[in-house]
Amino acid sequence: MKTMKYFMMGAMLFGCSLGTMAQDGTSADVDALKSMIKNKPADYDKQVKNFISKNKKNAENLVAFGRAFFEAEDSINARECANKALSLKKNDYAPAYILLGDVAGMNNGGEAAKFYEQAIYSDPKNPESYRKYAIIYSKVSPEGAVAKLEELRQEVPGYPVDRLIGHISYTQLRYATAIEAFSKVAPEDLTRMDYIEYAMANYNGRQYAKALEIVKNGLAKEPLNATMNRIAMLCSNETKQYSDALEYAKVLFTKVSKDSVTFTDMDYQNYGKALYGNGQYEEAIAKYKEALSQPADDQSMHADLYRGISDSYKSMKDFPNAIESYQSYLNAKADADATDHAGLGLLQTSFARSLEGDARTEAFNKADQIWADLITKFPDAEEYALWQRGRVNAQMDTELKGQAKEHFDRLIQLISAHEEVDDTDKSRLFDAYSYLMRYNVKQKNSAAALSNAEKLLELQPEDVEIKKVVDALKKAAN
Repeated sequence: MKTMKYFMMGAMLFGCSLGTMAQDGTSADVDALKSMIKNKPADYDKQVKNFISKNKKNAENLVAFGRAFFEAEDSINARECANKALSLKKNDYAPAYILLGDVAGMNNGGEAAKFYEQAIYSDPKNPESYRKYAIIYSKVSPEGAVAKLEELRQEVPGYPVDRLIGHISYTQLRYATAIEAFSKVAPEDLTRMDYIEYAMANYNGRQYAKALEIVKNGLAKEPLNATMNRIAMLCSNETKQYSDALEYAKVLFTKVSKDSVTFTDMDYQNYGKALYGNGQYEEAIAKYKEALSQPADDQSMHADLYRGISDSYKSMKDFPNAIESYQSYLNAKADADATDHAGLGLLQTSFARSLEGDARTEAFNKADQIWADLITKFPDAEEYALWQRGRVNAQMDTELKGQAKEHFDRLIQLISAHEEVDDTDKSRLFDAYSYLMRYNVKQKNSAAALSNAEKLLELQPEDVEIKKVVDALKKAAN
């Protein structure tokens, strides 16, 4: 009987011992450690050792400690806590492997992926292991990351795998894959960030109407979300729904909490685009100038703003300011090409056409010089520039003294050397032969004028008026 009594007492004591081991440390220790890490007392190292020692048989707390150290960028203690937790669990504890993966991921993505794979092996039902593995492995192989998430779908059928595939694909600029994944998610299950990434994936894929549709659904849930209003403004501009773009701009600038948004030069630029598209040119210029006052990491943004200002002035027929702003655009754009520089010539030519008398001639001469400079800067653009020089000089040559002749003669020479003459070439040749025909008629050189007219007929054989001119010149030549 005494034997049974002592056996029962021993069992009770043994049970108490087990209970003490299982409850080694408390949740309060986690909060206390976090506070200590934040405040860093004088005996910090000693207290850290005490906390770890006190919780040496509590794997959950050890991982929580490790997570706190990790968040404080103390990788040494974080790793030590994770390894102690693994020792307790005989190297079979997913949370500890996840923590080790996070620590390793600070410097070594490959090592981190291995730890996350160990976590998956330890607990195939833990989505966090798959998620972190996929995020870090996507930098090496996006396809491999997606394949791992498909494994998660098999293990945890209810987990929102498609949302995660969409997110990871978006961050890796795989927009088509992101769009496909997000499209499989029910709209009511999409989060704020899902709407943003889903819309931007379509925007970056130039699917502006679809992006606008998506972001509108997101705005129905959060009408004052700054990022979604930005995207809606962008997409409305791209789809030429400028009045709608203005409404989104007004919400962004006047209704969204100022604490939740920092305006950028791009915001002002897109507001300006909406105003420009809506025919509010003066207001657009004001917004573009506000954008110029914002700090810009990329100076090419300033170039775009000057271009927007120039276009607005041009729409107002204010050519002097349009030209000045366009010159600022060229100065700001480091990689301005022949097409960019040609824009200045076209503006100056349009300005000249709007004038009369000496001012007109002076403006045309400036345009001619721009086209001459274009040939010097970009020899490959010679044919285009010669065509424009010919047209500019033809407009000044009201008495047909041959002012445009050398430019059109050179243009004909260059085009005649082409193996094939396309429609653009034919259009330029038509202008050249038309001028030369009129010039030769004025010079009473009927043979040359007839030759020019016959070239025009070759270019447009069905033109009745040209046929009449050819017949008339034949009679004159005879």
